[in-house]
Amino acid sequence: MNIKDLIELLGWITVISFSVAILNFVVKYINKKYISKLGEDKKQIVTFYRKIMKLIIKCHKAAGTITVISVLAHFGIAVSSNRISITGIIAALIMISIFALGFYGAFINKNYKGKWLKVHKVLALLLIIAIGIHVL
Repeated sequence: MNIKDLIELLGWITVISFSVAILNFVVKYINKKYISKLGEDKKQIVTFYRKIMKLIIKCHKAAGTITVISVLAHFGIAVSSNRISITGIIAALIMISIFALGFYGAFINKNYKGKWLKVHKVLALLLIIAIGIHVL
């Protein structure tokens, strides 16, 4: 495997793990807007959905950690092989900021509500755009 292939592989690992992490927001949103409003006759659907949702929520921290580790490796190899891009730097900085906020909220603040969480979510949305621009 050459350097270019390794950089690309790490980039895709980053995208996939970030996608798993962002599912946390998506499943909670769907639950709040739709699943929680289903009647008793749809109890099996609600139960099934919430089992899937719990699994995704449980994986959120691990997926975020894998994301930041893979982006740091991706970035490090890109820098060392002179394949760095400004769009990659911007995306990596956003990703590291998201991770830092998540770490702060989960392990230091331990309050899952507040301004830090709003910034965490907004940065995640910005990161989707930044990754899209970087990949193109």
